[in-house]
Amino acid sequence: MDLWPYYPNVIMVSVGLLMGRPVDKIRVLIANHPIMVPDIVRRLVDEQDDMEVVGDCRGPMKILQETGRANADAVILIQEGEREPGICSQLLAVYPDLVVMSIDRDLTAGFTLRLCQHRREFSNMNAENIVQPLRAAIKIGC
Repeated sequence: MDLWPYYPNVIMVSVGLLMGRPVDKIRVLIANHPIMVPDIVRRLVDEQDDMEVVGDCRGPMKILQETGRANADAVILIQEGEREPGICSQLLAVYPDLVVMSIDRDLTAGFTLRLCQHRREFSNMNAENIVQPLRAAIKIGC
């Protein structure tokens, strides 16, 4: 049996396991947001060469549906105070490869969360560098 046709796939899987899964553009869904924040977040994501906004929505059921429909790599949620948004566990249960980013309303602190139970906290943020933790969570992996 000639295995040559399978080698490129094996190489991609290996690279994906070592460096996070390979993606051309990080597909971002903006969800569960106050009115002013999504415009800022959308603009910041749109300015990134390796990211694209694939939609925005509100409400738990709509977020779950849109995440699958848009084939999102990441969902950005706005958190109330220091509480983790309740939808996080449901999103990760349904979409195990997803990265959830939760940020406070000021866009100054938050966290990324993956099913692999690796939580990366960040703080001292500003509106211009809020996408860095999201990029790291997608590209580096667990």
